[in-house]
Amino acid sequence: MNIRLSYYGWMVTRHLVSVNQLHLGDSPETDLLLDLYTGLSAPYADSSLQHAMRDEGLIELSNDSVSRDDIRLGYRRNPFEHVQKVIFEFTTYCNFNCEHCYNAQVPRLTESDPQLLMDAANSLLRMGIRRFDFVGGEVSRYGDGWLDVVEHIRSHGDDIVISLYTNGWWLEQENFKAAGQTFVSTQAYLEELKRRGVSHIVFSLDGQGELHDASRHHAGLYQKVLRGLDQVKKSGLAPRVSLLIRPEWSDAEFEAFLAEPASVIYDFDPLTPPGERALRLSLDSTNALSNFIDVGNGAGDDTIQFPILEERSHALSCRNFYRLSPTLTIKANGELASCRLSQAGEGYGNLNQQTLVEVLNHFDEAFVYQLHANHQLEKYLPLVDRSLFGSAFTHLCSLRAIVTMLARRMHEEFISFEDVSAIERINREVAILTGHLSKRDLSTEI
Repeated sequence: MNIRLSYYGWMVTRHLVSVNQLHLGDSPETDLLLDLYTGLSAPYADSSLQHAMRDEGLIELSNDSVSRDDIRLGYRRNPFEHVQKVIFEFTTYCNFNCEHCYNAQVPRLTESDPQLLMDAANSLLRMGIRRFDFVGGEVSRYGDGWLDVVEHIRSHGDDIVISLYTNGWWLEQENFKAAGQTFVSTQAYLEELKRRGVSHIVFSLDGQGELHDASRHHAGLYQKVLRGLDQVKKSGLAPRVSLLIRPEWSDAEFEAFLAEPASVIYDFDPLTPPGERALRLSLDSTNALSNFIDVGNGAGDDTIQFPILEERSHALSCRNFYRLSPTLTIKANGELASCRLSQAGEGYGNLNQQTLVEVLNHFDEAFVYQLHANHQLEKYLPLVDRSLFGSAFTHLCSLRAIVTMLARRMHEEFISFEDVSAIERINREVAILTGHLSKRDLSTEI
């Protein structure tokens, strides 16, 4: 019997090598990590060192019959090799009900044990992750305890990027409650965010001017956010934006949308062409650009781009389910997720039942991983009830999410392809989660 690095151990060792923090002779553990990183495997020894490293999840047993090429290939397929940031979805509660929200129908809950996330952050930091995004819902309002996690992460280095994603409800407010405290002003809140370790404030925008205000159901919010970008910058924090890109926009509309916040964020000269401003914003990875996806409140949009056809030019399986890039999400229910659309990216493991390291080391054993890695979604596609979901979507990810959730539920409930009534029920359950069917519609039909 041999030993080799686990997925987690390989990431930890790769990071330590990259920052020149592993040297032969530092310690017996360091020596073993370097031996396994370069030699791929070593004989198993019933020693206290190996027992401790196995308990920590750094190494695992490997059958003697596994070749060095197989081990090397396994490391090359490490699901986390390209992960650059982790999203902590601290809460799904929100004070807005935006027209496009793709998580509008997910159950409402908030992380009740911030220590779970602190423990997870310790492991992620050892892997070399230096960027953490805190999102909701609206974490700034409903995420009591999230700043404790921020402060814990910040204690590990000033170079770490820690972002708050927000709809900006707290801008230009007085005597408001956020993060479990009451603040006399927006400036007082910004000072507390900076003191606790937040580095970036990312405001969500769904379009320019009245388009954004209509989507968020708050008149004047767009201009308030633009003013807020400037206030954030003056407070010593970095203002950024998360932009919703709509499929019907022309190139000029797209550039104008990006150029306006870019002017404030980067202090552009007013004469700078919109295209140059838009390019600067889009190349800064601390901003976020996402496409309109017709899941949740966006379900039912009549823009047709990806019809369900027997022959398609687009692959249904998604590489991000088995080679995450650039994001890993930890959701408010404790689930690790590869995708944030409804519940499509869940199914790998839950922090309320396992440690983060345990989930990471067995990530490739999950059904959803195998479903996408082995390109098995196509066989579930004919089971999608077109009377519920329609025959087209504005974005291919909508269809992927639906098929993934359908397949996973069938797998977990041991539903065969011949069980028509069970498949019909699961279709309806998925349709509720994705906003294509309301519970009221379901109860009426029943």
